[in-house]
Amino acid sequence: MNYAVVLLATICLTYFVENFLRSAAGALTPILIVELGISHGSMGLLISAFFFVYGVMQIPSGVLSDALGARRTILGFTALTVVGVFLFWLSSSYGLLASAQLMVGVGCSVFYINAVKLISTWFPAERKATAIGVISAASGLGNFVAYMGFPLAVERFGDWRPLYLAMSVVLVANWAMNWLVLKENGSPLVDGPHTRRQPIVRTLIETVTDRRLLPFIAGYVLASFSWVFLSWMPQYLIDVKGFTYVDAGMVASVGSIAGIPGCIVVAAVSDRLRKRKLPIVAFSGVYAVLLGVFLFLPGSLPLSVYLALSFGLTFMVSFWVLFFSMVPETLPPERAGMGLGLVNGLGTIGFSFVAPLYGALVDATGGYGASSMVLMAGAVAMTLIFAVFLKECYGGLKE
Repeated sequence: MNYAVVLLATICLTYFVENFLRSAAGALTPILIVELGISHGSMGLLISAFFFVYGVMQIPSGVLSDALGARRTILGFTALTVVGVFLFWLSSSYGLLASAQLMVGVGCSVFYINAVKLISTWFPAERKATAIGVISAASGLGNFVAYMGFPLAVERFGDWRPLYLAMSVVLVANWAMNWLVLKENGSPLVDGPHTRRQPIVRTLIETVTDRRLLPFIAGYVLASFSWVFLSWMPQYLIDVKGFTYVDAGMVASVGSIAGIPGCIVVAAVSDRLRKRKLPIVAFSGVYAVLLGVFLFLPGSLPLSVYLALSFGLTFMVSFWVLFFSMVPETLPPERAGMGLGLVNGLGTIGFSFVAPLYGALVDATGGYGASSMVLMAGAVAMTLIFAVFLKECYGGLKE
């Protein structure tokens, strides 16, 4: 168990930095639009460059995990991430920044699923969900540092690059830590011969055609709209509510930090109730209500109101962590990993299309009204899908 805690600590640090990188373009939106002289639509494409390749790589990441092992997959692709982050740091043109975003997206894409695999190898069943909740919570800390750190770095140094460089150095040090710490063999929880796997193509076909995954896929795609709003939140608050860059960054970063307790609390509530569907419907419904309030309140209200709403939004949408318990509880073990890759991948690809659409609608209409309606429609539809089509799966496979 001592080794499992060390393992969790080092992979949490990796996931923290990766989520900082994941949020960097969104947090830098007000700066890069001016610095590069680009439209909102072009900025949306820059944001989504990371997420598109990240989504496409989800199923291959599971295949690579089987072929190379989780340790080798994480180390190899994190090295690619390191190259991408230094390219992003050095870049001053749209083309190079987009190329760096693609490279970082590929490098980060394999980490979460392989990290979950390592957690499943080293943590006992009664602590596994908690461990997954802890690593998932690290994403909120990474988002927080991006959305709050960049405005403060610009205010202090007049440039965003010092913070980005500092986090790049942390990633290099963490890669060395992972090289020393990560191992996937020797766990006392894994004994006996591995079960024989059926051909990958057959497994993929059976997974893709399994109708039990449809509510998860649709719901996760619509849940990704919340990430779109978080990515655009600083620019939205500046343009619509009249906030300064620092105040906008503060509101967005408070929302990001809410993901830390959110992931842990949502998972704990689900385990306590011994239910999956009720928590996901309840939390998604409250999220939809809070989103509507956030979008339609006047900007003249005290900053504290928006801080509280932003915290509530991300706290509620932390229900996404339940997908990583629900899919394995719904599918047979031999298809659970590929099912997770499919759900996570399509959800992320959905984000990569909606992020530039959001910006393009702003450019086309000259305001945020149409984009806000898209987000609200997605939130309501997501809750309805969970309520009507999602089946309870707590306790294992339901045929």
